[in-house]
Amino acid sequence: MTHFAPRFRIVQALLYGFVGLWSAFVLMPVAWMIFAAFKTRREIFTDPLGLPGQWTFDSFRRAWGVGLGQFMFNSVVVTTSAVLIILLVSGLAAYVIARSRSVWMKLLYLLIVAGFAVPNNAVIVPLYQMVTAADFGNSHFGIVWVYAAYGIPFTTILFFAFFLDFPRELEEAARLDGCRPWAVFFRVVMPLSGPAIASAAIFQAVFIWNEFLLALLLLTQPDKKTLPVGILQLQGEFTSDWPAVMAGLSIATLPIILLFLILQRSFVRSLAGLGK
Repeated sequence: MTHFAPRFRIVQALLYGFVGLWSAFVLMPVAWMIFAAFKTRREIFTDPLGLPGQWTFDSFRRAWGVGLGQFMFNSVVVTTSAVLIILLVSGLAAYVIARSRSVWMKLLYLLIVAGFAVPNNAVIVPLYQMVTAADFGNSHFGIVWVYAAYGIPFTTILFFAFFLDFPRELEEAARLDGCRPWAVFFRVVMPLSGPAIASAAIFQAVFIWNEFLLALLLLTQPDKKTLPVGILQLQGEFTSDWPAVMAGLSIATLPIILLFLILQRSFVRSLAGLGK
């Protein structure tokens, strides 16, 4: 055992070194974005990799002045509503399919998997026609249900895999105590499914918060725009305020980072398989 210890330490050091270098490579664009937010327009082009000559918050004030607060509020409302709908519908669907022995339920699961395989861009035109025909254009209600429809298949697959390994003894004990099926799901299964819920919430929140194309097509009124579309107002036809754009993007990343920091323990547990 001691003969393999030095070799194991070398391999471990190499792996840690690779992960560290890869993390630095991934974080470099984020660091550049933050530094660029403090630069002047001239510094971004003359010294793109250097530090700001003077640290000022002028670009953040310009970004906030175009209505960034309203755009962020819209994104919070849309993202929170869509994620809650996705978690509720997907959790119920996955639990029923995981506990059912019916062939039709298995067929339904295959259809859900097939729905997840459909590319998003392939249905944009008919989706836009359906939303506008239902008079849901420029409506947060309409785009929330569109995002929910996109997110339900993947989240159902995630919950289905989790519920297959969920201890059924806990459900049987709850039934013996007089709990009905709905009470078993909401009082026993969901409270103990924290890792799966955290993973699904992070994945869907990141997608919806950063989604641009659907929001650009369905939300055209300034007071309805979400954050990715609203930041476009900092770009002109012939020139752009790049420091303000970088400042807006820096502000837009903060809520997602905070969400991950809050849910990171459950998220890591779900990836490691320790939450089952």
